[in-house]
Parts: sequence; structure tokens; C-alpha cells
Amino acid sequence: MRRPDDRAVSTTVGYALTLGVAALLITGLLIAGGGFLEDQREVTTETQLEVIGEQVSADISSADRLSASDADEVKITRNLPDSVTGSQYTISVRTSPQTHLELRSVDPEVTVRVDVAVQEASLVATDIGGGNIQVSYNRTSDELVLRNADA
Repeated sequence: MRRPDDRAVSTTVGYALTLGVAALLITGLLIAGGGFLEDQREVTTETQLEVIGEQVSADISSADRLSASDADEVKITRNLPDSVTGSQYTISVRTSPQTHLELRSVDPEVTVRVDVAVQEASLVATDIGGGNIQVSYNRTSDELVLRNADA
């Protein structure tokens, strides 16, 4: 025979089990969604760095072509974003073994390489931050220099 005080136990246990399963499902979704968002942030950062790198590479190539003209001095200025996906980044000019730009963000850590075509003048190896940049050429030194325009 049943005791009268056991009837409400199945409802309480069922409710507690339902809450436990729901909590596990929501936790799993949040963990999976957080990983997905981090992956998307890395892809977005990589894409933005590639676009910035292509713009800087084009400016360097343009200044190089203009250096072959009779101009004594060439300056090309570009306003780039200070950060990508909320993260600071640096632009490094590498001249060995092949001339290229290396763009690196801080958080997430993403590195992108963009080749640079330089024919006339030599490109000086340097590291700069994002923001306003300038590619300059001076006939006396016969060098292309990438620097922050604000400096």
C-alpha cells in the first residue's frame, strides 16, 4: 500500500531533472557558441589585415614607380584604422629573403604576409603601428621608407 506523503515526490524529482538537463544543454550551447565566435573573430582579423597589407603594398609599389620619374621626393599618405576587431596591430617591412609585409595583431594573435613588388628603389626594413602611414622616397638616399605619418 502507498503512503499518502509519497505522491508529490515524482513531480518534484521530474522538475529537478528537467532543470538539470536544461542547464546542461544551455551550458553546452554557450561553450560551443563561444568557440565559434572566437574562430569568426580570427577569420575577420585575418581578412582585415590582408586588405590593409594589400593597400600598403600598393602604396609602396606606386611610390617605387614614381621614384623612377624626375621627382626628387615622393610621399604617399594613407589613413589606416588604428586597430582591427578591437586589437592593435603592427606592420613590419621584411626585405630578406624576399621583400614582403608582415602584419601582426595582438588579440587574437594573427599574422599575415603580403608580398611587395619593388623594382627601382630599395625598401628600408622597419616596424610601425597602424593609423596614418606614409611611404616616402628621397632621391638622395634612393630609399623607400614606410613610417607613421604622425611621427
